[in-house]
Amino acid sequence: MKRGIYAGSFDPPTRGHLDVMRRASLIVDELHVMIGVNPKKSGGFFAVAKRLQLIEGSLAHMEWFGRDRSAFQIGQFTGLLVDYCRQHDIRFNIRGLRAAQDFNYEFEMHGINHDIAPEINTVFLIAPPEFQFISSSTIRELASYRSPAVGKYVTPGVAAALLDAN
Repeated sequence: MKRGIYAGSFDPPTRGHLDVMRRASLIVDELHVMIGVNPKKSGGFFAVAKRLQLIEGSLAHMEWFGRDRSAFQIGQFTGLLVDYCRQHDIRFNIRGLRAAQDFNYEFEMHGINHDIAPEINTVFLIAPPEFQFISSSTIRELASYRSPAVGKYVTPGVAAALLDAN
């Protein structure tokens, strides 16, 4: 069985994140969508439990998600990504790329991860044009102004949570 991980903060989960999940699910048999928790950093805009709920709710609205729900593991982890991968026999680290600055960062991370765990392959999925400019921080800023444009970039449940929080 081919297992992959798509890790991030997902604060909040965007349609761009969902697109990566959809495409990753075509590559691996089981996809772990994980929030990486760094105890040295602040908690984020939404608490981890709320982000997990928003991911689950967002996926439930996706037509493609109903194919095989058991192929998705959604949760959180602390520590190194490569350690989580080894513990769960994951061989593919899925990363979404929007622009050159994403590539530079992800290339660096790939180098470190490969040095520590060469058995784990990094798979880069390039965002289609409609998602190349979406970022969680931009969406949070739009929500702080209560912009109706938020709904274009996130699912209805995430938009409601963002607007309620502002």
